[in-house]
Amino acid sequence: MFAVLWLVGWTLRVPVLAAPPLATRIGNAYGLDTAGIGALTMLPVVAIAFGAIPAAVIITRFGLKTAITGGLLLMAAASSARGYAPSGAVLFSVSVLMGLGVAVFQTALPAATRVWTPSHIALGSAVYLNGMMVGEMSGAGLTLPVVLPMGGDDWRAALLLWSVPIVFIALATVFVRPPEAVRDPTEGAAGQEIAATSMPRWNDPHAWRYGMLLAGSVAAFYVINSYVGPILQDRGETSALAGLLFAYNATPLLASIAVLAVPRWIGRQRPIAASAVLSVAGLAGFAFLSGWPSWAAALLTGFAASVEMILLVSLPAVIAKGHAVTRLSAGMTLVGYGIAFVLPLMGGWLAKRLEWLEFALIPSLVFMVAALFVAGKNRRYREYE
Repeated sequence: MFAVLWLVGWTLRVPVLAAPPLATRIGNAYGLDTAGIGALTMLPVVAIAFGAIPAAVIITRFGLKTAITGGLLLMAAASSARGYAPSGAVLFSVSVLMGLGVAVFQTALPAATRVWTPSHIALGSAVYLNGMMVGEMSGAGLTLPVVLPMGGDDWRAALLLWSVPIVFIALATVFVRPPEAVRDPTEGAAGQEIAATSMPRWNDPHAWRYGMLLAGSVAAFYVINSYVGPILQDRGETSALAGLLFAYNATPLLASIAVLAVPRWIGRQRPIAASAVLSVAGLAGFAFLSGWPSWAAALLTGFAASVEMILLVSLPAVIAKGHAVTRLSAGMTLVGYGIAFVLPLMGGWLAKRLEWLEFALIPSLVFMVAALFVAGKNRRYREYE
């Protein structure tokens, strides 16, 4: 069960992060400008945010296993179709479909953790999120040196090759057999039924509270990735860019290993609050310092924000049961990824208007400081119903 959870987690970001290394080739093939290439990267992220509600409907109607398998197959098919789209409009459309496929099984995974590893819920969450972090490094790091040469230096073939293991992982999910003796009775006879009340609620204060914290962690990680190049160039530190990017994008894997080593952090408020504070300190250091202190601050942000994100994504499976897991997970995803998408864009617009590159980080930083006030001071989060 842990192996299947890890493999499904690995697929969460592979097709999304396989596109940026191929962005120049894709842009040339479809005549896309810089904004179009950026949209190609961000559209799946937006789809993950706003796909949380239809994902909850799909899980409600068809169950966990079917939702995860179907989401994987949709993601694999849409990812491959990106290489054979007849026009830019179709390319963007299938990119959205790919993000919706991710949203379906990403929303289902917290509930699946309760059903598939009921006696090790926190560890199961840490396992699939470790898979996701390895998948991030796989998509971003292996596309150009390994997968593209396997496809004969054809970016279309590279996208197709990345889809092959995802199809096999979807087939492996079909044969998952949840433990009979300890299955949550609200999940039905085979983990296939989720109550209709799994739909997120707009007036749910918990979804907003945890979603705001999730938004801060996601925004912190992505805003540095988005603007580190221009900022270092403006500071005359371009020689450090390649090394810093590699080290920065390795921090999520280190964070997932840390949570795997101490799974008892999951469900506790203090580790989330501490990682949120460290994320703020790191982002502020990167914005207002220069040279190696700012690089160290960036790495602190990457590690702390990743720990915070892992703990928050794992939270629904620990503090909720049955349909409430899906409801909370979908609500957090919608709030968190929706806000996290807007903050870096707002920062980029303000930085251009004010002609101060570091200001691209400020909206995310201000939001993260505000989110600290909802982090909480208790040892554990209360049970969610």
